[in-house]
Amino acid sequence: MRRTIPGVILLCVWLVPAAGQERLTMAALQEADYMQGKQAFQGRCSACHTLADSSSNIAGPNLWGVFDRVAGSKADFRYSETLEKAGFEWSPDRLDAWLDDPTGYLPGNIMGIPEAVPAADRPAIIHFMLIETGAVDWERPPEAFAVADRSAPPAERWPSFWNHLMFNRVLYRWEDAAAGENFPFEVYFKTDGSAATNQKGMTGFWHITERDFFCYALTGMPVGVGSMVECFPVAAMAIPRFARELWTSNPQAEVKLHGGIQPGRPDWVDAENPAM
Repeated sequence: MRRTIPGVILLCVWLVPAAGQERLTMAALQEADYMQGKQAFQGRCSACHTLADSSSNIAGPNLWGVFDRVAGSKADFRYSETLEKAGFEWSPDRLDAWLDDPTGYLPGNIMGIPEAVPAADRPAIIHFMLIETGAVDWERPPEAFAVADRSAPPAERWPSFWNHLMFNRVLYRWEDAAAGENFPFEVYFKTDGSAATNQKGMTGFWHITERDFFCYALTGMPVGVGSMVECFPVAAMAIPRFARELWTSNPQAEVKLHGGIQPGRPDWVDAENPAM
């Protein structure tokens, strides 16, 4: 059963630096573009958050019911001390301010969003999240139910993802403070389903699941148990970004895996990785 947002947050304040304040009403949010919001959420948020009821936490908490929830209060997720002490309930205006300034809105939080979400995308993301987290009963547009051609190869289904991940280098830093491990390495995902690295004896492979998750495994690692497996939504890589650290995940207990992408890769990888 879907819930409705309590009346106290039916009016949201959207801060506009040059013009003071502009009121973004629920009516305006309802008119925002669902598909734009879905694409923006998938590209910017889905690597860390799920939305559906009873879905699992991943790097970040599941967001079902988030607009009924006090920040940092989901019982089965470990938050930063900053978020646990924030003392507010999530509402559209709070989320808009957070996405506008991810690090400055609550200094000390550890959410791994690499950059502010553009103003043009924020109402659409909030619209999409209000629907998909059970806060409102607005109808989804017909195109939300369109079935993708699953027979097409990944390069055709997700060209931005494919070109971003298959022809650049992924930088990782394995951090396990308890074990005293701080291990940087590079991974080069290849179009044949394999993964090469810049570490001798360390190799891997990848696969895209029926639910459109990109899963990869690495073996021969000189840290942890010597291997790791991790999955993330393909859509999370749909927006090309380059930085040494863009996200942080927890592939094993007590381990933080920092990841980023830099353009290009060594010539030897391309020589063994012909375009498909």
